[in-house]
Amino acid sequence: MSHIDSILGLPGLAIEHVDRKRGIHVWAKPTTRAACVYCASETVRIKATHSRTLKHTRQGNQIMILHLSVPKYHCQNCDRYFRHQFPGIRPRFRSTESYRLEVFEAHDGGVSQSKLALTHRVGSATIERWYQQQIK
Repeated sequence: MSHIDSILGLPGLAIEHVDRKRGIHVWAKPTTRAACVYCASETVRIKATHSRTLKHTRQGNQIMILHLSVPKYHCQNCDRYFRHQFPGIRPRFRSTESYRLEVFEAHDGGVSQSKLALTHRVGSATIERWYQQQIK
C-alpha cells in the first residue's frame, strides 16, 4: 500500500482519482480479488461492478466523499454471486464506521445534534440513531 492509499485508513483500497473542487471526492477500487464468502474458493470472476458513494471522514471543514467501484463476483466452484466486502464499511450503509464513530464522539463530547447535522450533513434523527447504536 502506497502512502497516498494509507490516507484513507481503509485497507485493501487503491485510490484512482481525487477531486478537491467542491469538497473532497475520492474514487477508489479494491486492490485484490476476494475469495468466495460461501466456499472460500479462489476461482472467482468479476461479473459486474457496482458504484457506492459513502461519507468517510472530515478533513478540516470538508467531508471526504468516497466513491467505490465494488465488483460483483461469480464463484465458479459453488456457482453463487457476492459483492466485495471491505473492512470498516458495512453493507447497505452510506457512511463508513470511522465517520459514524466521529459523529458519535463529537455528540458524546457535547456537540448538539443540530450543529452536527450542519457540519456533517446528516439528519438529527440519524445522529440520534448512530449514538444509540454506539452506546449499545
